[in-house]
Amino acid sequence: MNETTLPDTQKKGAAITSLVLGIVSLVFFWTCLLGFACGIPAVILGHIALNRVKKDPAQFAGQGPAIAGLVLGYVSLLLCLLIMPALLLPALSRAKSRAAEVTSINNLKQIGLAFRMWESGHNNQYPCNVAQAQGGTRELCQPDSNGYDQNPVPTLKVLANELGGDPKRLVCPNDPVHHAAASMASLTADNLSYQLRSGPNISDSHPAEVLMVDPINGLALLCDGSVQRDPKYKQKN
Repeated sequence: MNETTLPDTQKKGAAITSLVLGIVSLVFFWTCLLGFACGIPAVILGHIALNRVKKDPAQFAGQGPAIAGLVLGYVSLLLCLLIMPALLLPALSRAKSRAAEVTSINNLKQIGLAFRMWESGHNNQYPCNVAQAQGGTRELCQPDSNGYDQNPVPTLKVLANELGGDPKRLVCPNDPVHHAAASMASLTADNLSYQLRSGPNISDSHPAEVLMVDPINGLALLCDGSVQRDPKYKQKN
């Protein structure tokens, strides 16, 4: 069988396929998945077709479609690579934020447990309702009109043992401003993400009272040790 009797599909099938895939990949590059799925084989087939034309021009044709398929395939792949970060970054950011929120929930639960452990040795009272002479911080607490303690550091310091000496539990991973202290002994207000409440009702005899708030994620630790999500506690950016 000579070259003149060969069907066109045998002479330039790879080139035509490369062109078709290149067109599809460019039209749907914004989906990325389809862009890559069509763009990569468009480039591969384009190279194969050009090599065949170069090695055996009498047997294979389609140099033009092969070049077009190559160009379109490469362009679509480049566009996919350019838009992929724009598509992935928001999803990655949401995933990171969610992971940090889960960490914050665990932090609050550990803090709640620390309060309950401390009270077991202090007549079932939290530090804010125990005198300094008995190891509490009642005289040092400064609750505002909403019960938020303006001087929370002393209360949290007396929980050092119950918190395992880990000041990282007092900082939300989503907090860009506050950073963990080097130790509980060096703790300051700059090392706290969470807002502590104090007052006579802050005890597990009032389980529905809010003990601590995470204003970054809108979370509230109740005196019964549970953590609830409530938008009203979330600070406005």
